[in-house]
Amino acid sequence: MRLKTITLAALIIAVSGCTNTAALEESITSLNQKVDNLTNQVNSLSSQTNAMSSEVTELGAAQDTTNKAVADTNMAVDKANERIDNMVASFKK
Repeated sequence: MRLKTITLAALIIAVSGCTNTAALEESITSLNQKVDNLTNQVNSLSSQTNAMSSEVTELGAAQDTTNKAVADTNMAVDKANERIDNMVASFKK
């Protein structure tokens, strides 16, 4: 009787151990898939960030060029205004 009980207990432990192992393997597989998906998303975001960084650099250079053009235009306007003021002053005399 004791031998039957011990054998039955060993069988139950072995079966439940295999079941747990299968569940663990399934859980590990699921977690590995999730990690792979997250890795792919991180890689995608990384390349998007690099592209945006390049665009920001290009926009900064374009803004510098525009600022220089605006400054040059303002200087030309100031010179033109000064010439006009000088012409008006000469007519008033």
